[in-house]
Amino acid sequence: MSNAQKIILALTVLNLSVILMFPPFDDYSVTSNDIAIFGGFRFFLYAPPNSAVNLSFQFLEITVVLVNAAIFWLITLENQARQIQHQFSYRKATLLLVAMNLVAIVLFPPFEYISNMTRATIPTFEGFYFLFSRPPDRVIVTPILWLEAIFVLINGALLLLAFKERRVLRDDSDAKAAELMEKLKKRPRS
Repeated sequence: MSNAQKIILALTVLNLSVILMFPPFDDYSVTSNDIAIFGGFRFFLYAPPNSAVNLSFQFLEITVVLVNAAIFWLITLENQARQIQHQFSYRKATLLLVAMNLVAIVLFPPFEYISNMTRATIPTFEGFYFLFSRPPDRVIVTPILWLEAIFVLINGALLLLAFKERRVLRDDSDAKAAELMEKLKKRPRS
């Protein structure tokens, strides 16, 4: 394991421990129709009354951290295997862009007014706000957040396939045939 991979592993463990120690809470005390309002991040032992951990959002946070760790791990493996040192890699750029997009999706999730929330499969949303400075009485729309993450991952996977390095297969059958002909010519006839 290289030093870069050790650092990636340590940062991943640190990020996961912070995410698990300070989970996102939803507040049920303000609403009368049983719709949770995003209440922020709190230490897991000091959960306020009438609140619950938003497991869907926390799972998305954990997924983003693990996917980003896997991306950076792949980049370190590609750096070790790369023969030409200073050649631009579209695959590496794609991996970095996917990682940055996933972080941006989590930092700027879609919010909606409490009064407009429905139980629809794909609800409407008002806009994207910075996670730590959202306007009051807004709810994170997790189905749209999941759709964003899935689209980023699918597009990243398709780009990785598109930028796959093509390996040239050597067709040395002609050379082998010529070598065999030379051997046959040199062989004494009986």
